[in-house]
Amino acid sequence: MTITITTRAATTVMDTSANAAKFYAVGVGPGDPELMTRKAARVLAEVDRIYSASSRAGEPGIARRIVDGLGLSSEKFRTVPVPMSRNRGGARSAYRLAAAEIVQDLELGRSAAWIVEGDPLLYGTSIYVLEEVARLRPGSRTEVVPGVTSVQAAAARAGIELARLGEGVAICPAAYGLDHLPETLKRFATVCLLKVNTTFDRLLDRLEALPGPLSAVYLERVGMPGERVVTDLASLRGQDLPYFSMVLIRAGRSGDADE
Repeated sequence: MTITITTRAATTVMDTSANAAKFYAVGVGPGDPELMTRKAARVLAEVDRIYSASSRAGEPGIARRIVDGLGLSSEKFRTVPVPMSRNRGGARSAYRLAAAEIVQDLELGRSAAWIVEGDPLLYGTSIYVLEEVARLRPGSRTEVVPGVTSVQAAAARAGIELARLGEGVAICPAAYGLDHLPETLKRFATVCLLKVNTTFDRLLDRLEALPGPLSAVYLERVGMPGERVVTDLASLRGQDLPYFSMVLIRAGRSGDADE
């Protein structure tokens, strides 16, 4: 539905449909399409444009592959090549270019979504796009659609509780968390180390040196083809592990935390 407002200065056409000129950051879950929320599916069916990041030009990214089963028109999708490296300059440039295109959509009254695996606000690329859209077009209508994270899916798959009453959980990339692992485990009942592929052998050394009872599980590609769960972490020493890998560490506790 449209409403036309005429003044002496100009004639403005306003689209009053629910998603008009609105930008969504949509989490589509960790990889299993059945873990995508109903709201995510609805929003993606209704928006005019869907943007997704890909680390390889011309190839769909993981988030794009997760939503394949929705049967959406390929004309909706825009793939954004984003270089993945510790030097974030190239990635930030890609986000700025994508945000500029999204702002053009909004100016034309079109709705747009940026999809990301997991949740948009937990290490999600959409965080940077949201910031850039707000900078380029202050006052833009935006909404975050939360998604199931890989941490939640991994805990469910491994049967590891993340926290009981009174306990805390720490989530961090392994590359930044190893140096403080002993102190972190003193403060948090469960530690989730993400992207352990580049630091795994160092992590093993740290775990072997830690006192007290610990349980640790390695998981890779949770919810995706090739998913693997390994409880004997030592058996993985020296292996070439994938980017989508994590270790859940649960510290032993005497008594129940909720008593």
